[in-house]
Amino acid sequence: MDLLRVYNVVEKVIIVTLLVVLMLVVPWACGIYSFELLRLLVLRMTTGEVVAPGVLSITERMSILREVFGGSSLILIGVELMKTIAMYLSSHEMHVEVVFTVAIIAIARHAIDLTSPTLDPMQLVGLAALLVALSLGYYFFKRAAAIASPPADRTPLGG
Repeated sequence: MDLLRVYNVVEKVIIVTLLVVLMLVVPWACGIYSFELLRLLVLRMTTGEVVAPGVLSITERMSILREVFGGSSLILIGVELMKTIAMYLSSHEMHVEVVFTVAIIAIARHAIDLTSPTLDPMQLVGLAALLVALSLGYYFFKRAAAIASPPADRTPLGG
């Protein structure tokens, strides 16, 4: 089907673009964070002040990362949903592995979007429990799939 080939090209372009953006943002953020940390350390050692008046804190300067990572994970969710639809179009089956992956990415994105002032501790416990449950489900699904279809190079016991 021609549409699936177009989808594969579009998916690769999206993933490569996202990868390039993250390859630029993560080293930049690491450099900014390291510079700010060193600056605050020197400030603390020379003047005894923790933060100079009128200076943004490291967490305020790094808030852009929350937006970048949240947006990146949202794009990944979209790509995984497109993959689910493409797999359904090609084989007319829903693939459980992709559904687990989308759910795990969505929970991780929600965790990235959480902020301290609005954070309820029970919300964290619920997210953690949900993430553990999804991860265990994914693990057991992969394990069952591996048992159901052993690799061709493995010789059966006793033979």
